[in-house]
Amino acid sequence: MRDVARRAGVSVATVSRALDGSSTVAEETALLVQNAVEALDFVPNISARTLKYGQSRALGVIIPDLSNPFFFEFLREFEALASANEQVVLLANAETSTGGPRSSVRQMLMRLVDGVVVMPSIDELEPYQLLTLRKVPTVAIDSRRVGPYFSDVSLMHEEGMLQAVGCLKELGHRRIAFIAGSEGLFISSIRLEAFRSALRKHLIPERAGYIRAGNYRVDGGDREMRALLELRDRPTAVIAINDMTALGALRAARAASVSVPGDVSVIGFDGIELDEVVSPTLTTISVSRAHMAKSCHTALKELQTARHHEGRQFQVPVELVRRQSTGPARRLRKAVL
Repeated sequence: MRDVARRAGVSVATVSRALDGSSTVAEETALLVQNAVEALDFVPNISARTLKYGQSRALGVIIPDLSNPFFFEFLREFEALASANEQVVLLANAETSTGGPRSSVRQMLMRLVDGVVVMPSIDELEPYQLLTLRKVPTVAIDSRRVGPYFSDVSLMHEEGMLQAVGCLKELGHRRIAFIAGSEGLFISSIRLEAFRSALRKHLIPERAGYIRAGNYRVDGGDREMRALLELRDRPTAVIAINDMTALGALRAARAASVSVPGDVSVIGFDGIELDEVVSPTLTTISVSRAHMAKSCHTALKELQTARHHEGRQFQVPVELVRRQSTGPARRLRKAVL
């Protein structure tokens, strides 16, 4: 910093204030400092600034599954927002970390992050209480609860399932199955109940054997779709708990020489970019990662500054995007076409 100060012709204290974005530094002086920083390739000592001001300008994101592109598409949007606010993002994978979520939390605490986003499928919130107890702003996806230093960003699953079942009903489907997620996870129960509620509202009966437990991954979708296709009275449409499960269902149908959507329609949930690449392209309940990222970033900022640091709930809308994987039920195909 002394080298920067000499080159800019200002004091070290002025350099420090300029780097912190202080309004007490004149615009012309700040420009001189910035030019000196660039000329000297100066990199501020973030650790020292963290100790001095109590802020690291770092945000943490804890995800459950690195194999799911949805999380990386969210991370891309969230990192762009953080970068625009001169923040960095630290990533932890709760699934593979030694010690699980608790280990991921410890990593965040050791790095003195200013806030943490806990991504979907992480059902056990107890380890994350270590963050809020230490007054670290924390945002969870679909926890459906709030508290001091803790906010929730929930997807509108119920609306999405209503749209999906309504679309299938219009296409003549009455035998609609659901490939759920891992049993015992809160997010799994939310989406399963949203599906069942949508069936009831559209006056479509839930059939025995039509609810299958997948694992949020391609292999789980493949396995459970094969089981559904072996049923004597097999479904004419399948809704999957997420797009990776739906892609597995498409693979199983192809392996069994079952036409999609000729013999069975398939709908996913998430709206990942791969949906437009597979054949047939996947109809899905799409979640705006940009909206979701902005809600999380805003929630963290509010928790830092709000009175009493009390959290609140944010909602992220979803929208059914119709593509090639859905079509009329076989018995109505001729009439519709």
